Amino acid sequence: MQLSMISNLSAAYNTINISLGLTLMKPLHPPIHPSDVSICSSALIAGMIIGQLGGGLLGDWLGRHMAMSVVMSLQVASAFWSAWVGLLGVSESVGIYHILAGCRFLLGIGCGGVYPLAATLTAESSTHEEDKGKLVALTFSMQGVGYLVVSLTAYALVLLLGEESNLAWRLLLGLGCLPGLWLIVIRTFHRSSVASKTPTSTTKSKDVETTFENEHANHDEIHASDQKRANAVRLPPSSLFQQIQNEPDLLSKILGTAGCWLLFDILFYGNTLFQPVVFAAAFGNSETILATVRDSTVISLIALPGYFVSVYMVGEQTPKKIQLQGFLVMAVLYAFIGIKFSSLSSHRLGLMAMYGLTFFFSNYGPNTTTFMMPSITFSRPCRSTLNGICAASGKIGALLGSIIFLPLATWLGNDKVMIACSLVSVIAALMTLFLEDSSGEPLIKKISSEAHLLALTVEDEQVPKIIKTGSMPCIFDQYQHISGLDGF
Repeated sequence: MQLSMISNLSAAYNTINISLGLTLMKPLHPPIHPSDVSICSSALIAGMIIGQLGGGLLGDWLGRHMAMSVVMSLQVASAFWSAWVGLLGVSESVGIYHILAGCRFLLGIGCGGVYPLAATLTAESSTHEEDKGKLVALTFSMQGVGYLVVSLTAYALVLLLGEESNLAWRLLLGLGCLPGLWLIVIRTFHRSSVASKTPTSTTKSKDVETTFENEHANHDEIHASDQKRANAVRLPPSSLFQQIQNEPDLLSKILGTAGCWLLFDILFYGNTLFQPVVFAAAFGNSETILATVRDSTVISLIALPGYFVSVYMVGEQTPKKIQLQGFLVMAVLYAFIGIKFSSLSSHRLGLMAMYGLTFFFSNYGPNTTTFMMPSITFSRPCRSTLNGICAASGKIGALLGSIIFLPLATWLGNDKVMIACSLVSVIAALMTLFLEDSSGEPLIKKISSEAHLLALTVEDEQVPKIIKTGSMPCIFDQYQHISGLDGF
């Protein structure tokens, strides 16, 4: 649980810090070409798409914990080197922004890989059915904390070091390696403590001799029942591709998870178009870097409560209902802003309230549930891979939103773009109906059932049979959990 939460906070910090980092860099390192700045953000998104697909695949191939170790190590290295770009000099053909873009691409792969792995690990870590959705929502809420930490860190660095400090932007980017380093320390300490507490082979032999006779007396009585249940286990197919093909109702699940995530991220990232308008109306034009950082902190504070309302309400409402109501409320808010755009622009508090509510119901709604639903929808053998596909769909939507919104605003106007956002929200609400979570119980209970059947399969000495069918990741994760090497 700690692993997933800290990893998600790290991914959020490293994803969002480039925006303020570039704001601090530009006065000190004026870009030669207009594309020099945008390439850093584009490289991050491209890396995240690859990381989400690759991280999900590694989760089913190597095991969840091993895959998480790989992507977090990549995050640590890339965040560290992001802070050092340009110190050794740059050539005319390869400027500081191009080198930084390369680091951000690798960092994007590490950040993207966290998405499917953190959700899947959290969903599979709880033994209590009713807690799974709530724990996944709690893990995702670390994204909001990460966003706020970026703004607060940038604000503190600018106050301490000034607006024209090379050290400020380097520290802002480089501090992104700290959560990963902290995880390495915790994991190393945990493994050492587990190793020190592990009984010696002599002690184990004595314990086995002492307990064998007692266990043997009851073995014949329970063996028949356990063997019958174990034989009922549907062993995974021989390849991951076959596991995906055999996933029940695959098309409707993909439409309800990946489709909704894509549409939501078009709205969420495209909605950043409206942010300068709100800042100008509520605070006036930001003439200094410190004012820009202040504005970013205000928006992060407005958005943060929505994450924790989702955590609380998951136990009271089904994830499907939270997502559906979120899209519907967003549709109403976007439509209201679009229709009343001219009058709202002259009323600061009203404009800020409407804008803040779109963020609140994004977080208490599809921003949380699109992260949650894949981890409780798909079957265990291919859950991580399909979760990665859903997450990558979201980032493709983010890329589309960042590309099409500005031209649409120029062509149609900001008010028409808000109305278009309302229509997209309605479409996403309709696609939410494809999700099978009608009562909130079948999806969540399915995970506990799968974990129980897997335990029975291992206990009844069917490990060789499972290995022959190619389900190594399940066995690897089961071994980690039994041996205590998962650490969290």
